[in-house]
Amino acid sequence: MSNFNIFLKQGTCSYCNNSIVIQRKHSGENLCPECFQKNIEKNIYKTISKYEMLKSKDRIIVALSGGKDSISLLYNLNIIQNRTHNSKPIIALIIDEGIKEYREKSIKKAKEFCNKYNIEYKIISFKDKIGKTLDEIINMKRETPDYKYACNYCATIRRRLLNDGAKELGGNILAMGHNLTDFAETYLMNILYKRLDIIANQYFFKEENDEINQFYIKKISPLIRIPEEEIFLYANIKKLDYYPSHCPYREKDPIIRKRVLDFIQECKKYSPEIEFNLLNGFLELSKTLYYHRKKKNHSLCQKCGYPCGNGKICSYCSYLLEFS
Repeated sequence: MSNFNIFLKQGTCSYCNNSIVIQRKHSGENLCPECFQKNIEKNIYKTISKYEMLKSKDRIIVALSGGKDSISLLYNLNIIQNRTHNSKPIIALIIDEGIKEYREKSIKKAKEFCNKYNIEYKIISFKDKIGKTLDEIINMKRETPDYKYACNYCATIRRRLLNDGAKELGGNILAMGHNLTDFAETYLMNILYKRLDIIANQYFFKEENDEINQFYIKKISPLIRIPEEEIFLYANIKKLDYYPSHCPYREKDPIIRKRVLDFIQECKKYSPEIEFNLLNGFLELSKTLYYHRKKKNHSLCQKCGYPCGNGKICSYCSYLLEFS
């Protein structure tokens, strides 16, 4: 949290007379810490409303890691639910991948936050569900010719466990802590790999599909219009107690996602609004692709019954077979 002070400058707040401000480069605004945190919260509420993310009777499950994004998201959604008439209590869902020290410490922060705000939580572990921790998987696969880096294994398994866990808890909404930086990074990766079907399927206002809904819970990301550094500032202004470190596998594996993020951060030095441009580009392209791209048929996995593109076995089950 000590790094927070380097963002504070002398100036005049664009909304009040305070002279200690945060300079928001992408908009040209100066905001004092009080106005900044109010602006972030307003942004979250407006995003939920604009993209029709929630209804009053939704059962919301929040994917909670213990980091700044998911802690900030849960903090705000909990306030919204407590203010909403006849709303159902939020449940936090914590996935324990089994990453030594890192996940133990972040789960401790997640549990402490839930206990402080009286929020129910459930922990689901890789070990219990698939028989191996992520550390064990990497130790087993690292020297093999088909090794795919930790993030590839983790993302596939984590997505399935979050989805199934949220359904088991009776949820119809899975809230994710993805911020604008995450979103811009993922969208640019999908462009680079020409994953047009994925972009089309992510269209915010797509029609409900009962066939798909029986497998997948609806995901929402209320932080998508907030850059990562602003979530950092918000969490520190609010004194939210989160775990500050990134996953060690992401830090040391030479994955393309990290290189895409580095590219975006370099572009932001010259065009601070670049992440917003990528988001707006996604909104336009996803709508166009959703309505004009021919829908592909999918088969069902012979192991678990989930949709799996044109193959016989989905990625999740393929990994389980590798690990057995």
